[in-house]
Order: sequence, then structure tokens, then C-alpha cells
Amino acid sequence: MLEKIITILYISGEPISITSIAELLQIESKSIEEILPEVENKIKEIGLLLLKNKEEISIVTDPSQAQTVESFWKEELKGDLTPATLQVLSIIAYLGNPTRQTISYIRGVQSAQSIRTLSVRGLIKRDGEVCVLTGEALKHLGITKIDELPQYESIKNELLEKMKVSEK
Repeated sequence: MLEKIITILYISGEPISITSIAELLQIESKSIEEILPEVENKIKEIGLLLLKNKEEISIVTDPSQAQTVESFWKEELKGDLTPATLQVLSIIAYLGNPTRQTISYIRGVQSAQSIRTLSVRGLIKRDGEVCVLTGEALKHLGITKIDELPQYESIKNELLEKMKVSEK
């Protein structure tokens, strides 16, 4: 159970409610709360902490690792966008304002890191779970309007059709 909770916290990439974890694991919330001290101890061994904010929990880096985190983000910000991050940016551009879950579904992998990178670089804004393209992103893509993207209508329709299939 311990490993499953840690896995869920890791792949979520963001705070998640104890209730949501309990539902996912098909156990009572009380069981999750009882095991949280073990989760804290386990992740502390590798330089992470458990952040609790009311009913939500998440994994964060230990403040003692601030120098490492800062070095990582400086490097992340100065380099080119990775293929994964460009893919996420494209999905956001073509779909308009997709949720993080929609992006991850389309890509078939968790996309929290790429979304975070785009957000830190100012290429997208987050409104809760919704990702919104910024004017800076348009500049980065070399366009002035979204419909100037290559094959805009056909790619947008293809993505929307994929979403319809997933809803069935």
C-alpha cells in the first residue's frame, strides 16, 4: 500500500486529495491517513517531503535540496524545449484550453513536468487544471493567431475526434 500511495503522489505531479487516493485504491480514507507517517519517512530518505494542505497531499523537495532544484530550473529555462514539451505546447495550441488530464491522455504519458516547464517559461498559464496558451507562446511559435498553425483545422479536428472516442 505504501508504494502505491507514493506512486500516485509521484505521477499526479500536483496535490491530490486523500479521498481521491482512497477511491483509486478502493480503501477508506482513514487507512490512507494512518499510513501517511510511513510515507513521510520513506520519501524523506531520498530528499523529499510530504506536503499536507488541508485534505490534499503532495510530494515536494526538501528545502536542503534548494541549490540542486535551482540549478535544474536554470538549466531547464535556458535550453531548447524538449520534444515532449513541444508536443504538449502543440496540443494546447491546437485544442485551445485543454486540461492536464486531456493532454496526458492524448500523449499516453503523464505530462505534469512538461506543463510545469511551459508554465515557468511563460508559454502557458494555468487556470486550475486548464492550460491556456500565452502571447509569449505565439511569439515562440512564430505566429500572430492560432489559426496560422500548420493544418490547424484538420489537426484540431483529429484531436477532438480522439477525445470523443475516449469519452465512449
